[in-house]
Amino acid sequence: MLEIRSLEKSYGSVAAVKGVSLNIREGEFFSLLGPSGCGKTTLLRMLGGFETPTQGQILQDGQRIDLLPANQRQFNMVFQRYALFPHLSVWENIAFGLKMKKVAPSELKTRVEESLAWVKKRL
Repeated sequence: MLEIRSLEKSYGSVAAVKGVSLNIREGEFFSLLGPSGCGKTTLLRMLGGFETPTQGQILQDGQRIDLLPANQRQFNMVFQRYALFPHLSVWENIAFGLKMKKVAPSELKTRVEESLAWVKKRL
């Protein structure tokens, strides 16, 4: 379960997200809708660990995750613009999700190499 408690994010005097609280249970389908500039992306960036909340908490299965770095969270985000971890190589960026899913090292290597070969054929 994902629980968001009174989450807020401000940039100086501008409140991008203010007082968001919600619960999403395992297996539920959840959509986040709203007009441009209402804080959807900022909320998602806080869930993913790319922004730090100004106030509030994010919990997963009752454990706080809002203080964990992005690579220690079990959330994925599809960016509007392509984004990579700048401290990782291309190979490591491709392997990242597989490592998080605890794919065996031999299978991980094979899958990353296959992905790179597939991309190379299309260049």
